[in-house]
Amino acid sequence: KRKTENSIQILGAREHNLKNIDIEIPRDELVVITGLSGSGKSTLAFDILFAEGQRRFLDSMSTYARQFVEQMEKPEIDAISGLPPTVAIEQRISRGGGKSTVATVTEVYHFLRLLWAKTGTQHCPKCNVAVEKQSLTHIAATVRAALKRGPVQLLAPVIKARKGFHTDVAVWAEKQGFAMLFVDGQFKPSANFKKLERFKEHSIDVVVAVIEPGVGVKALQELIEKALHIGKGTARILDASKHFQVLSSEMSCPTCGEAFEELDPRLFSYNSPHGWCSECRGYGFHTRAVAALDTQHADSVQAAELEEEMRMSRVEETEKVPCAACDGARLNETARHVLVHGLGIEHLADLSVGHARAVIEDFDFSGSQKLIARDILPEISQRLRFMEEVGLGYLQLDRAATTLSGGESQRIRLAAQLGSNLTGVLYVLDEPTIGLHPRDNEKLLDTLAALRDHGNSVIIVEHDEETMRRANHVIDLGPGAGKFGGEVTYAGKTEALFRPSTVKGQGSTGGESPTALALGDPIRHPMRGERRKLPGKTAKTGWLVLKGASANNLKNIDVRIPVGRLTGITGISGSGKSSLMRGVLKPAVEAALAKKKDKAVASNLNSLVGVEQFAAVYEVDQSPIGKTSRSTPATYVKVFDEIRKLFAVVPEARIRGYTSSRFSFNNEGGRCETCGGNGLIKLEMNFLPTGYVECENCAGLRYNAATLEIEYNDRNIGQVMAMTIEEATDFFSSHPKIFRTLKLLRDTGLGYLQLGQPSPTLSGGEAQRIKLVTQLTKGVARAQHARLRQNRTPLSNLYLIEEPTIGLHMADVRKLLEVLHALVDDGHTVVVIEHNLDLIAEADYLLDIGPEAGAEGGQLVATGTPEDVAKSKASRTAPFLRRALRK
Repeated sequence: KRKTENSIQILGAREHNLKNIDIEIPRDELVVITGLSGSGKSTLAFDILFAEGQRRFLDSMSTYARQFVEQMEKPEIDAISGLPPTVAIEQRISRGGGKSTVATVTEVYHFLRLLWAKTGTQHCPKCNVAVEKQSLTHIAATVRAALKRGPVQLLAPVIKARKGFHTDVAVWAEKQGFAMLFVDGQFKPSANFKKLERFKEHSIDVVVAVIEPGVGVKALQELIEKALHIGKGTARILDASKHFQVLSSEMSCPTCGEAFEELDPRLFSYNSPHGWCSECRGYGFHTRAVAALDTQHADSVQAAELEEEMRMSRVEETEKVPCAACDGARLNETARHVLVHGLGIEHLADLSVGHARAVIEDFDFSGSQKLIARDILPEISQRLRFMEEVGLGYLQLDRAATTLSGGESQRIRLAAQLGSNLTGVLYVLDEPTIGLHPRDNEKLLDTLAALRDHGNSVIIVEHDEETMRRANHVIDLGPGAGKFGGEVTYAGKTEALFRPSTVKGQGSTGGESPTALALGDPIRHPMRGERRKLPGKTAKTGWLVLKGASANNLKNIDVRIPVGRLTGITGISGSGKSSLMRGVLKPAVEAALAKKKDKAVASNLNSLVGVEQFAAVYEVDQSPIGKTSRSTPATYVKVFDEIRKLFAVVPEARIRGYTSSRFSFNNEGGRCETCGGNGLIKLEMNFLPTGYVECENCAGLRYNAATLEIEYNDRNIGQVMAMTIEEATDFFSSHPKIFRTLKLLRDTGLGYLQLGQPSPTLSGGEAQRIKLVTQLTKGVARAQHARLRQNRTPLSNLYLIEEPTIGLHMADVRKLLEVLHALVDDGHTVVVIEHNLDLIAEADYLLDIGPEAGAEGGQLVATGTPEDVAKSKASRTAPFLRRALRK
């Protein structure tokens, strides 16, 4: 057993909703912080532990250095001691550029470029034969051929894409008698040379000579030898037609004579002009405009005008088309013809992490190449192995970083930390199990345990039961969320948490632990006593049937989805779940409903039957709902518009001529101009972190005094926006349109959020549930409209939801299930991609994809009720599902 003599002591923590708590956290242990969504977990882990650790590190720097980094604000605490250096590995979707890939983010690609540059064999793109050394006579013949068109300038490269002033190069050239330089595409004299931009890459050639057509053989060869000596085996000529041609004594095609420059790692970089495809500039694709439906605008019109407005309201969107020049490889022709063991670097990047590791470990070099590869290959293999250990072996190396989920991005950063071999560090992680199948959880937890065993402290914000079982210490916050949370309801050894009777009253205030209560009363499936009956297998209606689904790794599968039921898509990460939902199901149903034929859809699917049973299809993805303080839950779900209309019809408002726009904090006239409607004033200070203070003029209410004089039921608009959703639901109980939406938010466990809470302060789970509610309210409104227009029972809406349990506590999962069941009871069809066993076990029907990831996945392994799938011997989900059904 490890000693836990050292610990982190926190006294008087009052950050956000924390209630002046004191807590001791053991070091060199695996610690889980859990609790209801909004109870204060992230505040304790990231806003206190990580922020204070980073702030202390930055305080050790000079004031000069600190002005170049964003400093973190000092948390509201009395004292903290025993805090080691901290590293945060957050669940953050990558904001890298369009060229960032899995390989570049993990630095695997950097070592691959080095390997290809040092051990690769250049092949001629025209002749597809390996290049060879070229004799001086052959090079001279090339120059003589160019001289037939007029004088040529002989250049020797001395600087290749290097940053700096480079005045020393000009001084050297002048001393050697070279009067002219070719600098970044322009000729410049070496005398009185002005220094170049220091932090910009520059390329410089020495103009060795201007060769006239009548030059003698010996003189020509001497000039070429001189240029090749200066350029270390490479020179260039610029002929009369201003065309460059490379001369090389080392790299020339034996068939056509074309010469190539010495291999350099930059040749394989699609971020550099040296390597990128000139047509797509390293992106691998081009964009083209396509017409798309402006659903956001369509939703804002009156119901009676909805259909007509939807046919006029079209906007231009873009779609990506693979670059024809490089076929999506991103690199230029020269780079694509450098081979290592017969493979181009783009071919290796096209493989999955697991497959690439097998290929790399099979590489066998000899001679000097073996010595070169000795240090490079282990670096590549180690990084690939770490990615496999955290459950990312299915990812392709060239997959764009922007397409990764938050969980995948976090595990990539975790894999990078594993390679650092640091000790004595405090790692803070945010729900690392997100997006992982229960089978892969075990690998991840082994990895985190290894990180701890290396002498590090690991603190995880997590809801996963298996993660809690593997922890040494658990801290449970609650007992509620928002202002009802922020207390320590349990802190101690993991074993006691799974015996609820021993936990009661052990918290800092004696409150009950919400986690212990949930563990003591697990969901029994099906929670409503019985499952909905499925339509008959031979029924002509009641099923949506997809035949020949083949997007990405899907193996031409046939899929049946019951209409008016809750369907779960399961399988290990990378098995093809998202390919089925996003790559086939959604675009196919959208195209069919719009009555348009799409080649891309047709290529992924042979046929679609039963779509006439649906009115619309909606996807609830995981993107943020807003990035500024002006975006709030109330504005996003559109109840703010209705609330403003209510204030506008108050008699006093009508007398003053106020319209609903007066009550928007985004408009001049009604908002507080001191803070611009933000409620806070931003303070920027040298050497100190940026701070925010409450606006003194409006006291943080965002509106000016005249606007705040208008009251509805004794509350002004500022006070209403400061209400929690729980309070606002009761306040607007007599207004069905507002009440329905707020009740839905409350029922999904978001009652503690304020109506006017800035969107950037929301967690990922909170943002997704708000988005889910928005989609549900849209769907209900359109279904009601369809009933009115068609004078019959509304068609079913098809809802596609990916991992809605992200960020949810066990108690909140129960609430989410009730919402999804209510939606299905209303006649709609819900399809959910999920790893959470409670949701999987609650579905009416399951589609289990697999059996493995990537090329080894993409098959329909098992279908049917959860009980049916649990019996499958081929399903990787079945063993865990059996355990969930036995609760």
